[in-house]
Amino acid sequence: MKKGDKSEAEDMDLKEDELAIANKEKAKREAELAIANEEKAKREAELVIANKQKAKREAELVSAKGEIEKRANELIIANIKKTERADELIIANKELVFQNREKEKRADELIMANKELAFQNSEKEKRVAELVIANSEKEKRADELIIANKKKAEREAELIIANKELVFQNREKEKRADELIMANKELAYQNDEKEKRADELIMANKELAYQNEEKEKRADELIMANIELAFQNEEKEKRVAELIIADKEKKKRADELIIANKELAFQNREKEKRADELIMANKELAFQNEEKAKRADELIMANKELAFQNEEKEKRADELITTNKELKQLLQLNADKNRFISILAHDLRSPFNNLLGLSEILIEDIRKLNKDEIEDIADNINKSAKSSFKLLENILIWARAQQGKIPFDPQILLFTDNCKDAVEVLNPIAKAKNIAINYSASNEINVFADADMLKTVLRNLVSNAIKFTNKGGAISINAEQTDSNITVSVSDNGIGIAPENLEKLFEMSEVITTNGTAEETGTGLGLLLCKEFVERHGGKIWVESELGKGSDFKFTLPIFTDQPG
Repeated sequence: MKKGDKSEAEDMDLKEDELAIANKEKAKREAELAIANEEKAKREAELVIANKQKAKREAELVSAKGEIEKRANELIIANIKKTERADELIIANKELVFQNREKEKRADELIMANKELAFQNSEKEKRVAELVIANSEKEKRADELIIANKKKAEREAELIIANKELVFQNREKEKRADELIMANKELAYQNDEKEKRADELIMANKELAYQNEEKEKRADELIMANIELAFQNEEKEKRVAELIIADKEKKKRADELIIANKELAFQNREKEKRADELIMANKELAFQNEEKAKRADELIMANKELAFQNEEKEKRADELITTNKELKQLLQLNADKNRFISILAHDLRSPFNNLLGLSEILIEDIRKLNKDEIEDIADNINKSAKSSFKLLENILIWARAQQGKIPFDPQILLFTDNCKDAVEVLNPIAKAKNIAINYSASNEINVFADADMLKTVLRNLVSNAIKFTNKGGAISINAEQTDSNITVSVSDNGIGIAPENLEKLFEMSEVITTNGTAEETGTGLGLLLCKEFVERHGGKIWVESELGKGSDFKFTLPIFTDQPG
């Protein structure tokens, strides 16, 4: 019995010891639980603070998302409008292609017409050549005819001289005939006298018969008179023979003159025939010349028409070339814009991907992350949001500039004041990289420019310089005035630009994106805006750079010499 009681007592002692140990363990655990509860309470308090900050940031994020969604909607609307315009441009391009095909058909028709006209011109040239040959033949014939006419005129002159000589000979013959008639009349008178004397002789013979004595005396006288009369009769007979011979000669000469007159009449008839032939030839030549002139006029008119058609063809060809160039430019511009929009879409997607990725990390692992990690994520979200906001802002400005919706209000501005106003917002970013911004422009330089556009250009160029300048670097803004404009330069001593990229900086089709010295991102849209706004003012923009030594962006603006106000 005692042994059993002892064992029970020992068991009880053991249980009490175990209970004491358990109570100690319990007290220790309660103390640890109290400490844990205190830590929990602290963490819950921190979590409440974190939740409040989260709620505040979520509210800011919601507000930012609302702005982003609003601007995204505006961008979507703008994209829809651009798509509609692109569709309209495609339709216009199709219409233009159709018009070009029609113009090509017309050009082909015009080429065929020109070939046909050229063939007609060649035919006309052949005809003109034949006509020239015919005219030369006619001119030869006309020359021969003129020579023949000259010879004929000479023959006519000779014939006139011969006629004059014949008339003179006829006059001489008439004179001789008159003399012969006078001689005949004288002979007849002498015959009458002879008859009278014969009668007187008869009377004398009768008287002689009565007077024989007187007859003998007078017989001797009569013999002598008869001898003399015989001599005179012989002379008269000789003269009559000569007169007969002269009459024969006169008749012969008259016959010759008749024959000559007949020959002359024949020659005159031949001459008249030849003259008629010459007149007919001249009329034919005149007719041919008229036909030649008509054909020449027709040829001139055809040439003028051909020249007019060629001018029209050249005008249409120039219009077609201009239209094709404009079409190529529009197609290139459309392709460049499409490529640029795709690049922008890609660049816009990256910060949103960062936002989505970082926000998902916060949502999923916020209880596992410590405060520093949450702050890093929040800072990255803020940077991505700012980058997205700046990109969207540049896209909207660029889109408005492309649509011509940005008002252009140039006025007299003091360059230095506007430059400092524009760059003031970038001073915190420059200070973060310990970059100094120096000004070296005269306070009296005035420009005639749109204030908002000028500030946008300066902000983009200075922001670009900050982005690609190492920490501790320097940026210089300088303005120099000439007689016609001022030249503004924004230079830095940063990393510079590769030579092969210099020509591509201001081209939409060659958008270059490079991270900055602190891994800053960009799209290259800012430089396109600078080019757009500078050219809007009638200036130009260019860059000089050396890799590893820095860059110098320059642009020109019109000056205004009078003081503002």
